[in-house]
Amino acid sequence: MVSFIDVANMKDVLWSVIMLGTLFYMIIFISVNHLHSQIERKVKLIPVRLKAMSLNLKTISIGLMKDNSDITGREKDQVVEEVKKISNLWKSRREQLQMGYWEKMEARADELTKLQEQKAHLEELIKRTKVKYHKRELDEESFREIVKDYQKQLMEINVKIWELEKNLG
Repeated sequence: MVSFIDVANMKDVLWSVIMLGTLFYMIIFISVNHLHSQIERKVKLIPVRLKAMSLNLKTISIGLMKDNSDITGREKDQVVEEVKKISNLWKSRREQLQMGYWEKMEARADELTKLQEQKAHLEELIKRTKVKYHKRELDEESFREIVKDYQKQLMEINVKIWELEKNLG
């Protein structure tokens, strides 16, 4: 009898274990299925979110372009000046001194360019005066006075150019 009870008891235990295992398997299957469906939904939403972000970025960039195009003339100069002031607040004293040096160098280079343009202009005026003299549109005395004045101005400009080139090194 003991063996019959043990076998019946074993069958009940085995049956209980199978039922618990099946129940555990079904719970795991349902939770995995639920997680899988949540992940699929999130994956399907990613392109929609990306598209929305892309449209938002385009809107922002269009707005920035419009803002940049709205600033013109004097307003743009004022904005640039304010930006320079703000950026100068963060620069060290040494950087500010170096920046001042380079601004002076740029100003000298600009002045040199202007003087060279004036020199070229005066040389062109002298050539035109010579052409007029050869065509007999000017008399000799007027020609000499005009060329004398132009050459005097040209000499002064040449001295200034020489000094600036010497300073610029």
